[in-house]
Amino acid sequence: MLGMKRSGSMNHAETKNSQNFLNDKPAWYRHFIGVCGEHTYSLFSGEKVDSVTIGKGDNGFDFSNGVQVKSSDSKNKPNLMFPVSQFNRKIADTYVLVWVKLPECEIIGKISRNNVKNVCEVRDYGRGETIFVANDKLESIVK
Repeated sequence: MLGMKRSGSMNHAETKNSQNFLNDKPAWYRHFIGVCGEHTYSLFSGEKVDSVTIGKGDNGFDFSNGVQVKSSDSKNKPNLMFPVSQFNRKIADTYVLVWVKLPECEIIGKISRNNVKNVCEVRDYGRGETIFVANDKLESIVK
């Protein structure tokens, strides 16, 4: 429901700024996958999901502890990917990658902003420069 609200706040416009091409999915689907990832992290961490519907996105982090959750429903174990422009303008302390494999979700790992700078590759898939961090570079969130 929250994913639908978020999408609705953008009039269900095409808002994807990721490299996950969802041409065969409804406009609200990207928000739904994102909310699944946020809820997964919330259940693990005890941090509260921001349920405020906002039209233009957050300031760079999804949780008050500075965590930005990135979610993917790829068929294979995903890598952390997002636009360089997003990295430059939205400042998160930590990025957490969640693999949405409905009905289950798996936290792949986390990486600090500083480590992203140290281990990322910058790639261009035809939609601008993209931060790419291989999933094996992520630190386990489970201790």
